Amino acid sequence: MRRVGLLALCVAAALAASACGGDDGSGGSAGSADDTAPRGLATIHTVDALEPLVQGLADAYNATSDAPVSVKVEAPEQAIQAVTTGNAGILPAAWMTTLEAESTAIGRNLAVIAVPTGNPSQVSGLDAFADDSGLDTAVCGPDSPYGNLAADILMRAAVQLDPAQVGTDCGADAVARVAGGELDAALTFRAFVPIPPEVELVDVPEAQNIVLDIRYSPASGTPTSGSFEEFLTSDAAAQVLSESGFLP
Repeated sequence: MRRVGLLALCVAAALAASACGGDDGSGGSAGSADDTAPRGLATIHTVDALEPLVQGLADAYNATSDAPVSVKVEAPEQAIQAVTTGNAGILPAAWMTTLEAESTAIGRNLAVIAVPTGNPSQVSGLDAFADDSGLDTAVCGPDSPYGNLAADILMRAAVQLDPAQVGTDCGADAVARVAGGELDAALTFRAFVPIPPEVELVDVPEAQNIVLDIRYSPASGTPTSGSFEEFLTSDAAAQVLSESGFLP
């Protein structure tokens, strides 16, 4: 199974910016302590596309914690710089692998096949998306340096597809079209895509799938009892991740 980072675009530029360590001109600071946070309030740095998940995790943690956390959404280069300088953050795994910051995988976003409930076309694999399958399908994935990641899955599986089937970040729309009977199947990444009762999911074979990991980098290396880092290993955190479409 191939692993790449969600939001892999602009990774090189972001890393270059973080290495400079300079002021971004906004007047804020991404130093070893978050100077803008109220005393006693930890801040989790993240990026726009992950905000719904990270805010959901923070809300679930704050509901039972005496030491609440806040979420700070930043441009990629600022979030990376914050993590590199000792602040806590939840970011795509691809950005973490080259940073000198400890991090732990907390969720996986995988491609799935959405079909109408009951699977009337008996879709069982990626061959449903071949241009000669006779089925009405859509292929939806994020763009990356590798191209469209959903299309990349099909190309690596030697499936000949019609380029007109391929769209960028259109998963929610494609699943809605499956639910409405307009499409026989849609290939999309699971995270942040609502699955209505009229739709069921068919797994993409593990050897053919792409995993988009997200990772948490703590502000300190040792989690304390009741800390946000410890919370991320709890059933409550797993439920938030699952509701957003992430697997452990």
